[in-house]
Amino acid sequence: MEKGRIVKAISGFFYVQTSNGVFSCKGRGILKKNDLTPLVGDLVLFSVTNKDDNEGILEDLIPRNSELLRPPVANVDQLLIVFSYTQPTPNYVLLDRILVMAESQHLPSIVCFNKTDLIDDVDGSLMEAYEEMGYIVIKTSAITGEGLTSLKKALKGRTTALAGSSGVGKSTLINSMFPQFSLETGEISKKIQRGKHTTRHSELHQIDEETWIMDTPGFSTLSILDIEDTELRDYFKDFARAQLNCRFKTCLHLEEPGCGVKKALQDGTIHWNRYQNYVNLLEEIRKNRRY
Repeated sequence: MEKGRIVKAISGFFYVQTSNGVFSCKGRGILKKNDLTPLVGDLVLFSVTNKDDNEGILEDLIPRNSELLRPPVANVDQLLIVFSYTQPTPNYVLLDRILVMAESQHLPSIVCFNKTDLIDDVDGSLMEAYEEMGYIVIKTSAITGEGLTSLKKALKGRTTALAGSSGVGKSTLINSMFPQFSLETGEISKKIQRGKHTTRHSELHQIDEETWIMDTPGFSTLSILDIEDTELRDYFKDFARAQLNCRFKTCLHLEEPGCGVKKALQDGTIHWNRYQNYVNLLEEIRKNRRY
């Protein structure tokens, strides 16, 4: 059997990249019988059925080191969450939603603020807050080249999934750093200032032997319904120290007396936007639990 990695899955076919090229494979019935669903990013074993046309049959999956449910991908080492300074403006609600998902999966995240060439003056206080939380924050421009060297270094030797709103320049950044790829890019709607979706399915791109980039459409509508309301607070890294001072161990940082997080909010050590996003996500989880 041959060994490779699934780089794309479309209409029941799994495209497996190997040192001898990409093979188009169907899954063997035993996988379904054993309740195994191949995902983009999976390392697999397969049999070659047609060497001339690079066709094969998936035989088995090699155990994963990580798995995401939304979008369904495997063996990702980190997320690259890209937002733009403008066109469109940063969606901090989505940013915190993605970070919560990543924290729940114990997945490291890089926060990238792109399109620095489009704006001269920006309030960086909230961006700095993410650095203080312990996240790697990189400011970039595919036009001027700002930050591309730092970003390229952060991606080296890892499998990185791209995340963020449409139209923020994810594909343009990757194309700028790695010209061998030509990822499809999208324009910004002048009327609503939102990007048009260009990524229609998850696809893994190999940069070098140990570096992979996963382009995926699944993060802009990310759900956090698999998270319990009592867990959410633990996925906000900036709450960690403050909630040690809460009077009650079960404090959800709403109306409870003696709340360390609310005090930190008043003191300015926790950003108001972050706290408000926490409250909104908590309400979303509770609302959906009632149905």
